[in-house]
Amino acid sequence: MKFLLGLLLASVLFPVWGEGNPVDAHRLVGERIQALMARIEALKNSVKVDEKARILAVEEVIGSAVDFKRMTRRVMAKYYKKSSKQQKNDFHHAFKSTLLNTYAQGLWEFEDYKIRLKPLKNTRQSQRNTQVELEVVTASGQVYSVIQSLFFHKKHQRWMIQNVIISGVNIGQLFRDQFARLVAANQGDLDVAIKAWSLELKAPSVIQIKEQEGA
Repeated sequence: MKFLLGLLLASVLFPVWGEGNPVDAHRLVGERIQALMARIEALKNSVKVDEKARILAVEEVIGSAVDFKRMTRRVMAKYYKKSSKQQKNDFHHAFKSTLLNTYAQGLWEFEDYKIRLKPLKNTRQSQRNTQVELEVVTASGQVYSVIQSLFFHKKHQRWMIQNVIISGVNIGQLFRDQFARLVAANQGDLDVAIKAWSLELKAPSVIQIKEQEGA
């Protein structure tokens, strides 16, 4: 079951409008999950839908809902300030491309699943940040917990995705560690590390996540 991470992320990456009220975000999460899954199923029934078309369809749905700049800054961590404007821009595009490709492949390949939206937990909510919890249940009965972290973007006046935790694994931290490893492996050369990201890295599979849980 390849690229399940893509499914888990993309199933909740959508515009979440509101006035910083976590209840509104939670309600719209449920509505948009169904809308996104319906669109993917419709694409699956179309004739000659190539990879480019699948990625474009996913980008159209999730593009305005993800703060790619915020995520890029966090993944680069200490290297963000050290990088040039061009390097920031290059990694932004490389990182975004990685995610979109992962989402598209995961959504396309994963079959027969259910998504359960869990009630809000008051201890994890504020008008600035909120966490939406879900469970993805596969056809075999396996359950994967997903915690989607969103923040309310005051400038854009909407909730936006900033991170995800799958089965206890912080994906943002995992990507950050991967980028730091690439920089170290290339003797601190950010240009080479950014190119290596595009060539080498993909989102971790569920098997990799489960292995980390048991480590």
